Amino acid sequence: MRHIRLPKESEAPQSFQRWKKRHPQANYGRFKDADVKRELKNSYIQRQGGLCCYCESRIGMETSHIEHIDPQMGGLSTHSMEYANMAASCIKDPKKESLLFSEGTPLNVIGDSLLHCGHARGTNRVVSPYDPRCETFFSYSSNGEIKVNPNLENAEARALAYDSIQFLRLNVPTLVVLRKVAFTETIKMLQRGISENDILRDINGKSPPFISSAKTAIKLWNKIKEGK
Repeated sequence: MRHIRLPKESEAPQSFQRWKKRHPQANYGRFKDADVKRELKNSYIQRQGGLCCYCESRIGMETSHIEHIDPQMGGLSTHSMEYANMAASCIKDPKKESLLFSEGTPLNVIGDSLLHCGHARGTNRVVSPYDPRCETFFSYSSNGEIKVNPNLENAEARALAYDSIQFLRLNVPTLVVLRKVAFTETIKMLQRGISENDILRDINGKSPPFISSAKTAIKLWNKIKEGK
């Protein structure tokens, strides 16, 4: 999980701001305008560099949904229409037989056996990608597994990191494999002399998927070079 700057209400699409003014008492359950909702989701996808707010997989309009950081709680939440309380998470429709983890690339996952991220967490409390500390909660291994950062000293923080991995199901086999690929491909690029900046840079507004695994590979590469 990488840190995403907390959005400001003034940064929300104008269409969404107008809709809220017309429906001042509405919660997300009454938000039925498909065109406005499409613009809203696209704004999150763009500001996230085309990556899921939790697992960092590539997402697009047809492979994502609007996630509430503070859960809707069955319509009881008073924050369900706040722009700063939403983000884009992977998997648009968990009921479909084939889930798409990257645009145009079906992985033929049947049912919800590999369900993860926003659709998996329910109302459980997890680390927020808008929390400036979020990147310190986790560590990434060369085999693709995400773990609780062993350097976390605070017991509550360790518990939250563990719960986040479990509730978001961040170690389902598909994600582990894709993070391992990101780690391995990063090492290969470094071996070919490609710079860190080029590996991590955005291309056409899109960040590299599983960028935290790539950053971990770069750190390991630099330690080896330095003989540490």
